[in-house]
Amino acid sequence: LHDEVEKCQVLAVHECLSHAPQLHLLEEWALFSTDKFQCKLCIDADIFAELMNLIQGHPIFHNNSNNPQLPIAVQLTVFLNGISHYGNAATTKDISD
Repeated sequence: LHDEVEKCQVLAVHECLSHAPQLHLLEEWALFSTDKFQCKLCIDADIFAELMNLIQGHPIFHNNSNNPQLPIAVQLTVFLNGISHYGNAATTKDISD
């Protein structure tokens, strides 16, 4: 058992990567990694951009509240991620990513 523990011992310390939301990566993926973009949202980046152009002026995305809405791109991303999982198979972790 002692030998097994020594084999599994970490010999070099490395930084742990933070687990942050991936929303900020969508623009980068749309430009440079379209397969990741399409995998995450189940939609082509060009179609996503066209949808954004079609809906951005709609009054539903504007309010007079003290609590501003999230950017339209974020709202569309959350919606597309939810429907790509049929709404019932999406985990809270997946939605938060």
